[in-house]
Amino acid sequence: MKLLSIDTSGQIFSIAIHINDAIEVAEYPAGKINSEKILPEIKIMMSRLSIGFSDLEGVAFGAGPGSFTGVRVASGIAYGIAYSLNIPIEGVNTLEALATLEDNKHCISCIDARMSQLYIGAYEVNKGGLITLSEPGLYDPDALPDINIKAATIIGSGVSMYKNQLSEKYSHINLTVVEKEYSLAEAIAKLALPRMKKGFDLMDAHPIYIRNKVAQTILERNS
Repeated sequence: MKLLSIDTSGQIFSIAIHINDAIEVAEYPAGKINSEKILPEIKIMMSRLSIGFSDLEGVAFGAGPGSFTGVRVASGIAYGIAYSLNIPIEGVNTLEALATLEDNKHCISCIDARMSQLYIGAYEVNKGGLITLSEPGLYDPDALPDINIKAATIIGSGVSMYKNQLSEKYSHINLTVVEKEYSLAEAIAKLALPRMKKGFDLMDAHPIYIRNKVAQTILERNS
């Protein structure tokens, strides 16, 4: 399957093209390339691989959580391509993508949400896919979710920011701490492939805005 994957949700923008069993990846530090150059970079990669947009059979994107603007950029580009070609589109949770990057059965994905908060999700990673151990959510660093596992990798942009709070909360877990930034387009492509449906479906093109969902819930409770 020829699949294009795009992620602009974090500090490293990335694009990937999956062709059968091979995958081509390009990474760009967010400060070195702006959103307007993502589509031209996709065209350059496709030219290098001797394919055109009409050859694509699916599009995947980092659906968040992450940078609000970045998620909108990736979803907008992915939507435009998939809609115009009537091909499947799949938004992949960036916390899930992070969980697949390290070789550990259990992973706690942690993304800096700004405003002194962080996004967290916990997963079991196996050959059959991901099992959610703790639903993705938005948390204050002093009110982190309970996660009951013996060992895990903890990864993502929120780790270095809230390392002390995370280490204290999860002191019962044998943690492997990974603080570096990762690009996610390749991981997103691999997760999206088995999830692809036939034809374009708008329901698969929605970004994930956890903060908006939390705010809406609070408003509903107070109404």
